[in-house]
Amino acid sequence: MNGENITCLDFDPDGNAWIGTGTSLVFYDRKRTQRYDAGSEILDISVSADGKVWLGTRDKGLACLEDQKFKFYTVANAGLPRDLILAVETTPDGSVWFSSSAHRLGGLMHFDGKKFELFTPENSPLNQNLILDLKADKNGNIFLTSAGTVTQAKVFMIDNRKNWKVPGGETEFYWIASIDVNSKSEPVVATDHSLSSCMGCYSNDVVIFRGGKWEKLNKDFELSFFNRMFVDKRDFIWVQGSLDGDYNGYLVFDGKKWHRSKKDQIPDVFIHSVSVDLQNNLWFCSNEGIFVLKQS
Repeated sequence: MNGENITCLDFDPDGNAWIGTGTSLVFYDRKRTQRYDAGSEILDISVSADGKVWLGTRDKGLACLEDQKFKFYTVANAGLPRDLILAVETTPDGSVWFSSSAHRLGGLMHFDGKKFELFTPENSPLNQNLILDLKADKNGNIFLTSAGTVTQAKVFMIDNRKNWKVPGGETEFYWIASIDVNSKSEPVVATDHSLSSCMGCYSNDVVIFRGGKWEKLNKDFELSFFNRMFVDKRDFIWVQGSLDGDYNGYLVFDGKKWHRSKKDQIPDVFIHSVSVDLQNNLWFCSNEGIFVLKQS
């Protein structure tokens, strides 16, 4: 798959990779590949505990691959607000959470296999309709970020009993580039000020919610534009950045201090997303294929 534009991937319970490239869903078990045509660009992938592969597509709604066949849930047949699905996450109970939204349209959706629920600012704690990112933790809690208007981005949590919580209460961010969650169910966000008209007035930061409050991590580097922040199996936080305009790479926070990737250790490509496999190896999805960084 070298040279292909890889947007996203997830792993099934057996550790096999399911990869999104254009309209193709590719199964890879380290020996062979098998392709399925979804008929629409794949924007996100989540494999459920029972092996169903769920896709967020650009214009065919929520898709599910089961028994070698796709089923699509759309505006027309499932009442979704729109057929553009930006993010999808599954939880151990079989629930599917996904974003079917735009500015002032739709919101967060939940599918339990039988019925769909839509959460909006009118019937939930959400302060905005647009949902850009979702992450599920090992306990089945869902973390999500709202967007649409700058300075009003917030983080929300829905626990495994479907109770809503708002980490930090009224705390709002200018914009959130990405969110992830560690093994302690603490959300981590990378902030983004690229839409600000005042360049240099603000710094992009890495912020973690712990001890009942948002805490900014001290750093001596600049976060990259469109940062793909993520947390690995050790709870190390990875962010793209550079020191004093030097080479761009990844900075890794081990809980005490930051470490820096070596020059050219990670290819100079556009990284769409990063997934962590069961052995804590990192799979970088890029516009030139997949790069795997093995960790001991």
